[in-house]
Amino acid sequence: MTPDPVHPASGTPADNDSPHPSPSLPARQDPDTAPPADSTPAPAPTAPPAATTTGRASLAGATWMSLIAGAVLGIGLLVFIMQNQQPVQLTLFLWQFELPLGVCVLLSCIVAALIMGVIGGVRMLQLRKEIKKLRRAR
Repeated sequence: MTPDPVHPASGTPADNDSPHPSPSLPARQDPDTAPPADSTPAPAPTAPPAATTTGRASLAGATWMSLIAGAVLGIGLLVFIMQNQQPVQLTLFLWQFELPLGVCVLLSCIVAALIMGVIGGVRMLQLRKEIKKLRRAR
């Protein structure tokens, strides 16, 4: 059974048989949807939070992704070294030596990573010292 439409003028349901509703009849409401007489109006329903498509990141997942990325980069670097076997003359201060181009690029990447690690380590030590100082000040 479908609910009766509400008559716009009186706010009461209209009968399908009569063109005008009787003003003395109370409004009929479905028992399932009728609000209790003594309660306050319910707040508007809130939408449930949208489901995210990404899962929770974990340390193990990040470790595996880093391992895979490192393996891919290592394979790419190995291919680069194998394809670039031309000898290169290097001069470092007073030393002169000859290395394949691929090995020279590999060594320069290692030196750059070590420099970045030292600079990052120094900054982490500075921040750690500052955090200890702030904790003591409290």
